[in-house]
Amino acid sequence: MSNSVRVSATFSFRGKLLEPEMRLDLDQPLEQGMKPEGLYALLASRNGIDPYSYEYEMLEAEPLVFDQPEGIASNFVRNGQLDWEGLEKAWKEASLIEKLSRIARAHMDIRELEDVPGLKETLLAVYQNAKN
Repeated sequence: MSNSVRVSATFSFRGKLLEPEMRLDLDQPLEQGMKPEGLYALLASRNGIDPYSYEYEMLEAEPLVFDQPEGIASNFVRNGQLDWEGLEKAWKEASLIEKLSRIARAHMDIRELEDVPGLKETLLAVYQNAKN
């Protein structure tokens, strides 16, 4: 499943209305620990805007708009805003569950954690205990 969103901004520069946009696959930025502020540089880069220009400063002055969410992002986009913190937490949990599922498949011949009542909760508890 794709975890993605369209990111855009609208601003004026030298009398022209500019509307840079990009389709953002969220998995890599979330995996790398990117913060929402970093999206401006990414949007600029993908739209040929020099990060050391006045045009970039104008872009940064405008709010980013998020729409067309897919995957987990669908639960965190409302009215053009993205709840990055909520998305990040849900993404990390989904990634952890996928890792735990692979371990269960490899060692217990289980296709889905839900196939064995309580297994998902048990593995999550073991993981949390090991972290502490």
